[in-house]
Amino acid sequence: MSTAPHLPATDPGELALVMGGGGARAAYQVGMLRALARRMPDLQVPIITGVSAGAINAVHLAAHPGSFAEAVHDLSELWASLRIENVFRVDSPHLTRNLLRWGLQLVSGGLIRRGGDEMRSLVDTAPLRTFLLRALDVGHRSDAPIAGIRANLDSGRLRALAISTSSYTTGRSITWVEGRDGLVPWERPMRRARLERITVDHILASAALPLIFPAVSIHGEWYGDGGIRLSAPLSPALRLGASRILAISTRFARTEEEEGRPQVEGYPPPAQVAGQLMNAVFLDLLDQDSWRVEQTNDLLDRVPPAARGDLRVVDIVTLRPSVDLGKLAADFEIELPRFFRFLLRGLGTDRTRSPDLLSFVLFEPGFVNRLMDLGERDAETRMGELEHLLHSRETGQSTTEVASSADPTSAEGDAETSSASN
Repeated sequence: MSTAPHLPATDPGELALVMGGGGARAAYQVGMLRALARRMPDLQVPIITGVSAGAINAVHLAAHPGSFAEAVHDLSELWASLRIENVFRVDSPHLTRNLLRWGLQLVSGGLIRRGGDEMRSLVDTAPLRTFLLRALDVGHRSDAPIAGIRANLDSGRLRALAISTSSYTTGRSITWVEGRDGLVPWERPMRRARLERITVDHILASAALPLIFPAVSIHGEWYGDGGIRLSAPLSPALRLGASRILAISTRFARTEEEEGRPQVEGYPPPAQVAGQLMNAVFLDLLDQDSWRVEQTNDLLDRVPPAARGDLRVVDIVTLRPSVDLGKLAADFEIELPRFFRFLLRGLGTDRTRSPDLLSFVLFEPGFVNRLMDLGERDAETRMGELEHLLHSRETGQSTTEVASSADPTSAEGDAETSSASN
């Protein structure tokens, strides 16, 4: 059995912001935050969680010394200034050398790694490390604690920050939590929480797309993208005591007609397969998690409050794009550096109608700014729901109610979306 943090009985309305992954798609989350900041510049978000690229946004908000509006403004400026060269090296000599090394390792039966020249990733993310160190004002050490997080915890503005990673060494999902005193880490089969000062290394690990970005070593274990093993993305927020959750997905919900429409003709190219895999690992789980807890909540509604035991009701609103971001990415492919664009086309990004793979790596101004504008617009269309969620201080009545106990739909009975207890 896992142990949830012990929360004071006078804390019924704790708000959590949950941000999923998606590489460059995470710019969409920033647009939604801009809309919220314009309406509620002094909004307090005591619990912030993120995974993959969403971890970058989560840590920035948790560490910023200013108001919510100021934090979102600076985050928006960071994304607007982003170029693919700030994320990973895309110069043709470097990419060519990496491809040749991968090929040599393959045809040599792995003998090349015996010389200490093993291949770890397709690209080098040293530029992202430098970018984050500068953006978070950490100095030169990526394993140094981010001081702004502790300052906000000490001031009472922040209750907890959680970002998730996947251990390649053990196969477990690890959620790193930095919070106020009194938090108790939880543990479930193949996933657990660890109390730790968050660093840039934790961010880089959470955002390390498998094979594309290199894994990161933390305490002797190698960690990659947190979305790989995190089957319930809402879990950390619930474990940390959230009673209201705003979740931002970067997955476009196709209609039944759109789902049945072929995205590619003939045999699917590698880009189509990779895009489907990335959707399944990084995008689908948040929506599935929300759906699962809504179904659990339907059952809870049939149970008298006095008979619910340690179950609690949580208000939740899940926001997602109104436009297919894969299709949108195709309009901005021309912004990519020529050689990198050439390699992606070799994988077949120009043969699919919705090149989702492209949308994960298109860290270029046109696409990023378009995503932020779209997120802002989508948030405005649902501002009524958001204001209801963010201004409500009472639980038990909500637009979407979520149970927070063991998920009966899970084979193990421990789906973390609904597993935090009072």
